[in-house]
Amino acid sequence: MPLKLVSAPADFKTNKPLYKPYKSSKSGKDGMVYVKGKSGNKRLLHFGDSSMPNNTSAAAKKSYMARSGGIKDKSGNLTKNNKNSPNYWSRKNW
Repeated sequence: MPLKLVSAPADFKTNKPLYKPYKSSKSGKDGMVYVKGKSGNKRLLHFGDSSMPNNTSAAAKKSYMARSGGIKDKSGNLTKNNKNSPNYWSRKNW
């Protein structure tokens, strides 16, 4: 089930809710979410490409999930299950 992205509340920048995705305020991106950074601070993460059509066919989803499932971070760890990675949120958006 894809994420239902809604506009961010007025206090989004001051309240900074962790792991609650909203529509992105950045052009060219689908969503944004605050995640924990390496030092424990919250950081704003933008994910998804707004210029890509939302093809939700089963074949397209299967293909995307197969491609994105192998993406690794600089340490060599898979990012598909890491809540702090854009790949995780993009996969949730499908």
